[in-house]
Amino acid sequence: MPAFQSGALLTGILTIIAIAILRERAGKPRLKLWKLALAGIAAAYVIPLAVSALAGALRAVPGLGGRHVLTVDQVYIAAFVIILVLAFDKRPGKPPRLPLWAGLLAGIAAALLLPPLLNLATGSYQRPSLRADLNHCMQSGPEGAPFDQISNACDEPITVGLCLPGEVNPAPCAQSHILQPGAAAHLDAQGSGPSSLPANPNGYTLVACRPPARPSRMGTTMGRGYEGVCLPPG
Repeated sequence: MPAFQSGALLTGILTIIAIAILRERAGKPRLKLWKLALAGIAAAYVIPLAVSALAGALRAVPGLGGRHVLTVDQVYIAAFVIILVLAFDKRPGKPPRLPLWAGLLAGIAAALLLPPLLNLATGSYQRPSLRADLNHCMQSGPEGAPFDQISNACDEPITVGLCLPGEVNPAPCAQSHILQPGAAAHLDAQGSGPSSLPANPNGYTLVACRPPARPSRMGTTMGRGYEGVCLPPG
């Protein structure tokens, strides 16, 4: 049985809020707390899995190549805006002014327009624009081999990137190699250790991306150290 995925807690909370808002808009009585909690837990488990499966199916569609697939963060932006619009449209004792399709349209517009606007304003790619990594596909060389021998253990091509200090989003890693299944690449860390806290926050990062996404790195959410990320196709 698959475990809860990233974003499960936020999914459950948004689901509970959405159910409460939709029932109130429809004039139905509120659900009991245990029923809302059960619905939230079920949604926290099922929806992230469904989103991941849908994203994988869209990537397999010829011509898309991962370029036009929404990121998970964009899905959450859309859900948040939809709930926000519908919640503010609520008027006690009066029917809602906005139809559901207007809330859906606002959410989709926010998911599509907000990330590029943030990228433009900041000069770098923000987290809603980042693509999922394929770090599980990276495999080090045989025992006794140097660190710099990295191979592709998956059955699809990956782009492996090693970013050194000074290389940061929006610039891709200078050392980037597209590896076919089973292929290997040699990467030179130039004596720099991996980025880690607290000893070496400005070290190198290593990340694998699904082409045409590009390996890069950016500061962690804690504001110290760096992590490898996958930029959208440029």
